[in-house]
Amino acid sequence: MKKMLLFVFLASLLLLQAVAVSALSAGEAKQSWLDAKQVSKDAQTVHQDAKIKWAADKTPENDKEVVDTGKVVLDAALDEAGAWLVWKDLEAEENSEVPEDIKQSISDDVDANLAKVDALRTDVSNVKNQFELGVVSLKMLGKYFELVADVARNSGKMWVFIANTNADKAEEYEGKLRSAAEGMSDSSDIISKLDSAKSELETARRNIDSAASVYEQVRIPGTPVLKFAEGNNYLGAARSNLILAHSYLNQAYLAMVARGG
Repeated sequence: MKKMLLFVFLASLLLLQAVAVSALSAGEAKQSWLDAKQVSKDAQTVHQDAKIKWAADKTPENDKEVVDTGKVVLDAALDEAGAWLVWKDLEAEENSEVPEDIKQSISDDVDANLAKVDALRTDVSNVKNQFELGVVSLKMLGKYFELVADVARNSGKMWVFIANTNADKAEEYEGKLRSAAEGMSDSSDIISKLDSAKSELETARRNIDSAASVYEQVRIPGTPVLKFAEGNNYLGAARSNLILAHSYLNQAYLAMVARGG
């Protein structure tokens, strides 16, 4: 009875998520995705328990429980993918730094892939037995990465654009500080800090370029999830470089202020 109640609870959560995800902010959409991941994990546990129960006692009731809980697992996976797609769409839409062409590209990809989610959901609803459950599971395994690849690639382009914009601003600021410092007497310590900032900015550019190159490889066939993670790692490194560069620029500025006083 407890397992059945949990099954009903998970099924109701899936329905609630489908209704709620349509009117969210980007932050709320991300939380909805994280919630969907947890629901998916819980559904898998219930399904595994049902499979073990059926393996030990192959009654029609236990067979039906395997099919029913398996369908919840597949719907949960689709909800997780759908929630991720909606989050990425809103993340781009709410960011004023993102150009309209990238926003539109992400939105178009999201719409196309949400349609794929709906089509797969119809396949899941039509499952009648364990054989059909296995067939649809294999079909979803092949389609699942297609649901996120295009959006992931364009999301990567979005963050590359923002990173390059931030690097442009930092380089412009570094150039202005350097011009001012070169007009000062005994400014070798300031120039040294600016050199350190410039070095970090050059490294940041290399990491940003590497991220852009890797994001282009987020495609099917291939390993889109791994490439997306690799691109994120490069951007993470670039972010660290930019933070260090800003630190050196701030030190140079404060040294100039102290010298000018």
